[in-house]
Amino acid sequence: MRWHRRKGSFAGETVVVVGGSSGIGRAAAAGFARRGARVVLVARGADRLAAAATAIREQGGDAVAFPADVTHPAEINALARAVADLGELGALVYGAGELELAPVAGLDLERARRAMDVLYWGAVMVTQALLPQLARGARRSIVYLSSLSVPCTPPFFAAYAAPKHALRGFALSLRQELRPLGFHVGLVSPGPVDTPLVAGKLHGEWFPLPPGIPVLTAERAGEAVVRAVVNRRDEMVVPRRLQAIAPVGYAFPRLVERYYHLTVRGWRQRLAEIAARFSSWGPEG
Repeated sequence: MRWHRRKGSFAGETVVVVGGSSGIGRAAAAGFARRGARVVLVARGADRLAAAATAIREQGGDAVAFPADVTHPAEINALARAVADLGELGALVYGAGELELAPVAGLDLERARRAMDVLYWGAVMVTQALLPQLARGARRSIVYLSSLSVPCTPPFFAAYAAPKHALRGFALSLRQELRPLGFHVGLVSPGPVDTPLVAGKLHGEWFPLPPGIPVLTAERAGEAVVRAVVNRRDEMVVPRRLQAIAPVGYAFPRLVERYYHLTVRGWRQRLAEIAARFSSWGPEG
């Protein structure tokens, strides 16, 4: 494979970043551009997308804005046609975001379906559309933005964590299918990140933050995405000091519950009050 001789440089390569208009995706796109890539930023919001691409170009990078809704197959196919005209496709980063937080009893099902469509089915469709072009390149790297809420799923995250769990299963299967072809398929799982996606929600009723869990900058998480591609990492947890939490959370999910109960003041009572508010039944006794 040729990739290892130039892995730190993306000169002559295109990198597609889905969710590139803000937050982690925008920061990752800037990182790839600094390493010489032509970055294709994909998101729904045309104005923010154009601003993100302009900011990269003003720093001397090469950026193309492509407004698209990843829940619409026709728009994904149009993206694939556009990317085909840009030369070698080195990497795909999928980080489209949708954060719906609520108790399951009070969940807006339409918004929950939208989250599944964006976070999971969009990743599946974009991957299918771009795989042939990735296979023609040397680097052959795909990175999906996961979340620490997959191994450590708190309450009220059902509509967000469920599609992220599905995305993980998809990535693990895809990794094995494509490894014989020299592909890299990675997952980057950050903890809470200060982005527009969590604005007004972080530290709110559905998103309390236990002590010891830091809030990352988008730049730090974005750089982790770049490193995952450069170093062909299968799994990355950000920040690194939380890396041990992920396997523990998978093996002992009740420990996540206990950690919230022990560290978030009044957490057990808050859960009981919220359950009673959204349902006709409540805790006995």
